[in-house]
Amino acid sequence: MCFSSQASFIAGAALVTCSGLTIRLALQKGCRYLPLASFPLFFGVQQFSEGFLWVSISNSGTSGSLEAALIFLFFAYFFWPFWVPLSVSLIELERRRKLIFQGICGIGFSLGALLYLPVFVSPESLEIKLVKHSIQYENAQMFPTEATKYIARLIYSLVICIPLIGSSDKRLRRFGYLIVISVAFGFFFAAHAFTSIWCFIAAVLSAYIYFVLHNLTSETRGLVDSAKS
Repeated sequence: MCFSSQASFIAGAALVTCSGLTIRLALQKGCRYLPLASFPLFFGVQQFSEGFLWVSISNSGTSGSLEAALIFLFFAYFFWPFWVPLSVSLIELERRRKLIFQGICGIGFSLGALLYLPVFVSPESLEIKLVKHSIQYENAQMFPTEATKYIARLIYSLVICIPLIGSSDKRLRRFGYLIVISVAFGFFFAAHAFTSIWCFIAAVLSAYIYFVLHNLTSETRGLVDSAKS
């Protein structure tokens, strides 16, 4: 699998365009859908940042723009582990599930801080290089062994996937299953550049949010109206 600045920029532009549709749909149905609807927008911004990193690496032949890498890793390390469970909890109607997702959101926030703050404070510890036509982000200080790296990835994946596949809405669960498949692909076929490749695949999959919202919003509103009557 080969990635490039062009792939990142095309994905970013397509997702930002898609976000116009998802955000408009969310605004029509209720503000609590906005965090979920913003997935394509934020994934688009993340892909743009890696696109600039690709350009920087191509021009310099070294590790590239540290600023672009820090923006990309802000989303990868810190943002998504709490934004995903937060978004799912806001639209969840079952109280027990909502409380569980809120708890996972807190775990995700703490995990994201643990992953990102050391990189932000000491960016010189970050090693960026091209491996098999993909960008590899390495931090030997945080993950001195392969075992610690895989444990962190597993916890990260659970924080992201559990709220999605545990949602009471079947369409959101389908999106969650797609994310689980993308994680499995990253674990078994793209371990050399898991962060970059998984984020790219998840970004493309986030366009599915439009179809989730198109049906989810109308049906959940109907359930709420029925509960009130």
